[in-house]
Amino acid sequence: MTQFYLIRHGETLWNRQRRLQGSQNSPLTDEGVAQAEALSRELASLQFDAIYASPLERARITAEIINQPHGLPLQLEEGLKERAFGVLEGCHREEQVELWQALSLRFSQNTVDVPGFEPAEQLQSRALEALQRIHLAQPQGRVAIVSHGEWLRSVGNAHGGHPAWSDNTPLQANASFITLDWPLR
Repeated sequence: MTQFYLIRHGETLWNRQRRLQGSQNSPLTDEGVAQAEALSRELASLQFDAIYASPLERARITAEIINQPHGLPLQLEEGLKERAFGVLEGCHREEQVELWQALSLRFSQNTVDVPGFEPAEQLQSRALEALQRIHLAQPQGRVAIVSHGEWLRSVGNAHGGHPAWSDNTPLQANASFITLDWPLR
């Protein structure tokens, strides 16, 4: 069994501005760096066997900070990237409301047809496949994984038996972690 420490990246400029990031990069704020440093200190006494991160800058830098006491090779995994939101990426919360309202019926039915928008089922499948690949590479032990809010929600939905598009799994706070034993039961 693999014990995953599923970690969300530190606060970014777009988090602070309430902009939807998706596959776009936004730098960590000073607070986001401080959050990652605090989490690094909290996790320093744990023995990790591996550390993986999304290649998106906010997750990669958070992982580098968390990894400082461990000195493990950082492994970037494409399957850990955040959900792509297409034209919604970079939109401010108020702009998103208008766009989401225009798409609300189709979105609630998970049938949004927006260029570049990744369906929830596709995200969840990608997330679970990434966890399985990591598990096969590290079938025993403790593995740190640094990823993103919607990616983590999709894993939580799978674990909780909720539909992939559900909001039943709360969004994880920046620079926080949950543990998950793999494979799922």
